[in-house]
Amino acid sequence: MRPRFARPPEAGGFLITMQAITERRRRAHHAALEVLALSVGCTTPGLKLWRQLCRLERRVYAGCEAYTNAVPGWDLQRWQLVKEEGRAELAKIFGGKIPAGVYINGDPRGHSLKLDCDEAQVPEGLQRDMGGNGILAATIEEED
Repeated sequence: MRPRFARPPEAGGFLITMQAITERRRRAHHAALEVLALSVGCTTPGLKLWRQLCRLERRVYAGCEAYTNAVPGWDLQRWQLVKEEGRAELAKIFGGKIPAGVYINGDPRGHSLKLDCDEAQVPEGLQRDMGGNGILAATIEEED
């Protein structure tokens, strides 16, 4: 992989590391979460929102996966209960009201907490899936 420079080295440029690029993407994602939260009057910092959303994502995703894989004891009624609890937790995270377009995805092949790009504008910096929907609890890692 060719190194990335902010400006050419001969012009006094400096090397931009993948770690710096990843950190910039993470900060942009957290800032986008703050913009989304402000739309419903929530002033929680982006990093704190992201951490809470990641914890909720793991719980909801586990329920989605169990229901989809027909794990004994997981029927539609139990999955609906998990989704309702997830929506209640989303409202709590965002200060009492869920932002427009935020939904729980029932497909275990992707993230569970998303922002529908057809119902709401996806804030700049928020990670997106292949369909353009925003991913609320995105895990941003260095690219190879």
